[in-house]
Amino acid sequence: MALNVSRERSDSSRSEGDSELDDHEKRIQFAPGVKTLKEQMAEEASSGSESDSDNEVEDDIQAKWEEQQIRKAIRRPQTLSSSLLHGQSPPRVKKHVEPKFSTPLVTMEDVRKRLAARMASIEEVHRAHVLDSEKYTRDLENAKNTLQKLETSSSEKSYKFFKEMKVYVENFVDCLNEKIQEISQLESEMSQILEGHSGTLLKRRQDDLRAECAAVQKLAGSGNADEAADEEVTRCLQDIELRRTRRRQKREDSGQKHHSEGTSSDDELLPDQEREYKQNQEDVLLLCKPIFDDVHEDFCHIKNILSKFNEWRERFPETYYDAYISLCIPKLLSPLVRTELIGWNPLQDITQLEQMSWYRNTDDFCFGKYQHENNIEGDPDHKVLTAVIEKTVIPKVSGLVDHVWDPMSSAQTERLVHFCKTHVLGDEKSKPVQELVGCLVSRIKKVIEDDVFIPLYPKRLLEDRNSPHYRFQERQFWSAVKLFGNILQWDGFLQEETLQELSLDKLLNRYLFLVLLNAEPGAELVNKCRKIVEYLPLSWFKDLGSGTTLPRLENFSKHLVNCVHALHKLNDREGMEALISLLRRIRAQNVAEDVIAQYGMEGRSISV
Repeated sequence: MALNVSRERSDSSRSEGDSELDDHEKRIQFAPGVKTLKEQMAEEASSGSESDSDNEVEDDIQAKWEEQQIRKAIRRPQTLSSSLLHGQSPPRVKKHVEPKFSTPLVTMEDVRKRLAARMASIEEVHRAHVLDSEKYTRDLENAKNTLQKLETSSSEKSYKFFKEMKVYVENFVDCLNEKIQEISQLESEMSQILEGHSGTLLKRRQDDLRAECAAVQKLAGSGNADEAADEEVTRCLQDIELRRTRRRQKREDSGQKHHSEGTSSDDELLPDQEREYKQNQEDVLLLCKPIFDDVHEDFCHIKNILSKFNEWRERFPETYYDAYISLCIPKLLSPLVRTELIGWNPLQDITQLEQMSWYRNTDDFCFGKYQHENNIEGDPDHKVLTAVIEKTVIPKVSGLVDHVWDPMSSAQTERLVHFCKTHVLGDEKSKPVQELVGCLVSRIKKVIEDDVFIPLYPKRLLEDRNSPHYRFQERQFWSAVKLFGNILQWDGFLQEETLQELSLDKLLNRYLFLVLLNAEPGAELVNKCRKIVEYLPLSWFKDLGSGTTLPRLENFSKHLVNCVHALHKLNDREGMEALISLLRRIRAQNVAEDVIAQYGMEGRSISV
């Protein structure tokens, strides 16, 4: 009730006060005042049910307020007796519930293992930190050294050097671009002169072969009665015999006694042709001299050019190698080297590359600073000379092989083989080397197909050793044997399979073997077989086993056995021993032992 009285008084006083104030004197309340709990409950009750009367609202508020007061009293700690007096039930006591799971016992071993794992982890982290510290120490030391170098070096001098080097290289390249067309033109002119000379000799050899063949056929009764052709053949035969006489006289003057017709090279020209050939070469060489007359020595002398790059290599080696100068130098030197090689012909010229100035200067640049050192593999500059030969010299040699080289010439073949085995490393991955090998193989195949011709005549025409038929066949046979030896000079450079195909399949078994089959047994046949076996490389027979020879020589070895039987009938023991030694040389041990046992030659000394 007290609450209601106070509320009424406050309401009446508020209404009286409000009535006494004018409208403009009434206060505006910007924020509601702090309301008591009872007032809040009254507002909530009034908003919940607006249709109830004021008395019912007040009763509800009063009841709620009392209930809240009772709840507050219950929350406070009270004794059990006071709670019972008010008719309240005693508070519930929570029971302690044991967990349904049990934790495992921790032993000392578990603790030790965990500590050991922890220590291992800490030590691993420590090692990583030590390595990082050492790395940072090295980086710091390198940085200090670099800084010291930069402080001691003169940036102004290095900048000046690189600027001068840049200008020098640009001017050098411009100079080469202006001269390269003239160099190529002179190379082309010299190549045409060499090709013309080689073509003249080749055409003459083929014409001589046709003329001799026609003359021999006419003597055999199979020629055509053409007087004009007969006169031309007669004149050709006279020229051939005249050249042979001169070569025979030359051999006799030099003291050469043992010689087989057909093994000498017929490369003589008429005096007028020889003079014209040499004069044309000299004219081209004269045009080569003034190419660089208007150029400073620093741009046309290889020694001066390499000295510029050598200075760069000595003063600033790091930038020199970073710029891969060793890969650029061969291309820069190529036009100058080509100019010096215009008059060089490895097929005829005895001048070796080692005697040329560009070779010596390049060699000094590559290996000059290693005169007292053995390990130079780490320096890319030592490959500069090899790269110059590969990119400049080998392409020139490939052109000469394809258009100028005569495989029938032993002198040319010997010089060419020497060059290839000396300066061509045989790197199959190198494109210039692959092209050179391809030119060699194709040229040998072409000469076998075009220039090898061995006629076969009836035995009645060959009985007379002085007959034209016998002499012509002998010359052609020995010419083919000479080519056989020239081809086998490439042993060690060309692949073994390729070389055996060219020499054994295409030449021995196809041409030479037919003459051996039709030849009469005797000293001449033994000499022919001996010469063929002497040309065979010994390296082909090193790894042979089971007492048999190469499959490609099976027919040849059988023919040697047949010749032994034929010589036995003629009681030619010396010839039999010679043939048995040839069988042993080609590792046909089984058939050789059979022949020795058959004819009781065990006790005789037969050399291999």
